Amino acid sequence: MTNDPMTNKKYILKPGNHQFAPKSSAMHHNNNLSDEEAEWYLERYPHIAQLFIQQPSEEESIKTQETQQKDPSDLLTPPSGGWGVTSGGMEGEV
Repeated sequence: MTNDPMTNKKYILKPGNHQFAPKSSAMHHNNNLSDEEAEWYLERYPHIAQLFIQQPSEEESIKTQETQQKDPSDLLTPPSGGWGVTSGGMEGEV
């Protein structure tokens, strides 16, 4: 288990301090912004969405993990019965 507080956050700001509300100071950063506060601000100021790093959805994360776990040699093997180059260097049924 990691002690990094960013690993469990749903909303992660891009680096630096950010201003959310008009005429307020740039005081928001990852160490002082909870997910609940981020949701509250995003509901009121939707334009600030660009200040956050786009997080993949849980479904996208699972698809990425499945893709990374595939055997790379599977990508190089032609399907059985397909056409390819024979040992003689000519195209034909493999």
